[in-house]
Amino acid sequence: MQIRQRIWLVLIVLALLWPTFVSAQDNDWREYTTSHFIILHSPNDSTVAAQYAGFVDDIYEELAAIFAHRTATPLTLRLYPTLESYHAVNPLARNIPGVIAHADFRRREVVVIIPQTRDQSPEEVKNNVRHELAHIIASDMSGNRLNTGFHEGIAQYVEHPTPELERKMYALRVVRDQGRLLSWSDFEDRDKIYQQPEVSYPQALSVVAFLVERYGFAQFREFLTISARSNGYRTALERAYGVSPRELEEQWRDWLPSYIDSGYLRNTGSSYDLSYSQRLLEQGRYAEAQSELERALGLLRATIQGTPDEQQQQMLAEATYLQSRIEQGQRAERLATEARSALEAGEYTYADGLVQEAQRLYAELGDTRQNQVLVAYADRARRGQQADAQLAQAGDALRTLRLLQARANADAALVEFIALGDSQRAQQALSIRHTLDRWQQVAAVVLLAIGIIGLLASFLGRIYWREQEAW
Repeated sequence: MQIRQRIWLVLIVLALLWPTFVSAQDNDWREYTTSHFIILHSPNDSTVAAQYAGFVDDIYEELAAIFAHRTATPLTLRLYPTLESYHAVNPLARNIPGVIAHADFRRREVVVIIPQTRDQSPEEVKNNVRHELAHIIASDMSGNRLNTGFHEGIAQYVEHPTPELERKMYALRVVRDQGRLLSWSDFEDRDKIYQQPEVSYPQALSVVAFLVERYGFAQFREFLTISARSNGYRTALERAYGVSPRELEEQWRDWLPSYIDSGYLRNTGSSYDLSYSQRLLEQGRYAEAQSELERALGLLRATIQGTPDEQQQQMLAEATYLQSRIEQGQRAERLATEARSALEAGEYTYADGLVQEAQRLYAELGDTRQNQVLVAYADRARRGQQADAQLAQAGDALRTLRLLQARANADAALVEFIALGDSQRAQQALSIRHTLDRWQQVAAVVLLAIGIIGLLASFLGRIYWREQEAW
């Protein structure tokens, strides 16, 4: 089984010996510059460098879409012309068979040993770059706190399918049947990962594939970023997935047989599977569905060369339809939020229109999760409109001095606005009531004055206008 071993001890030695080597051999390297890479190569490998220049930028864009992260550029791609020249920099690597490439995230450099790739297919050569660039990106996102097992898992996950994948699955099946699976805690041990590549590499790939298939790539990205702020992978897993690492590991073991049988074919980084976005849409998780769809679309577009083939056209059509559904769900969410704000502002008629449109959009999506909330919003809007109408009627009645009707309407509006928590409208109803109270006070004073004047007139009339006595 061909497993490309990348030993961290090699990187440590590289870091220690690099300055001496570079100072001694700077004049032996030629540069080939692309949009995102500086390709260093020997004078005799300019053709090989040009071949790498033809695809490394596409790989950068592909992984940027997968991870939704653009690692800083320019990156260095160093092409060693011989295994001996590589060993001159990394003498301890002489005892490590099968080294083809490695990444140094501190120097932001990908290294490939050209003669080690001669038996590889063109896709496997590209996978070397995908794999190592993924290490740099994962280190970026995790603050270099991602453990070795998860590092190797995600680096393999972004590779495109090759015959090597079949060999890995065969090895994983054998390891599982023999009961030799590592525990996730073993992912912390570099020696266990690199000394048993036939066990650790396929298993690490399957663990990442499980987390992505079950919970989505967006959640795995969250795990990477949380790792930068966590004390270990267990804390990061629990914070990212809301499930204990032990429970996640049990779920993975239950899931593993289906993956080994055929599931690995749909769980590679080159997959444009839209099913997870669809599931998120069906769960009403529209923002997450949008993020996951953008990842899949970005990856698809990054790999389209020229005119899309029939399968790619079908995928783009499906993605376009899914995008419209997701946007409809997001619009419904925005309308519901705006309706709530409108109700809080006392804009009941406007809120009623927003609620009706949100209900229509949710109904078309078959999403009933917001039904009760929207029904409550609609009822509140209806009551608010009725109270508004009563308040307007009270004002009209007051202006035409229909005081009894004005009071009845103002009282009814006041009770409803208090129940709705609309203090502004309640204050308007109270203002009308206060005006009515003043009118009643004035009317009482007027009536009292009229009564007093009547009594005085009657009294004075008796004094000054006595009837003559009849004789």
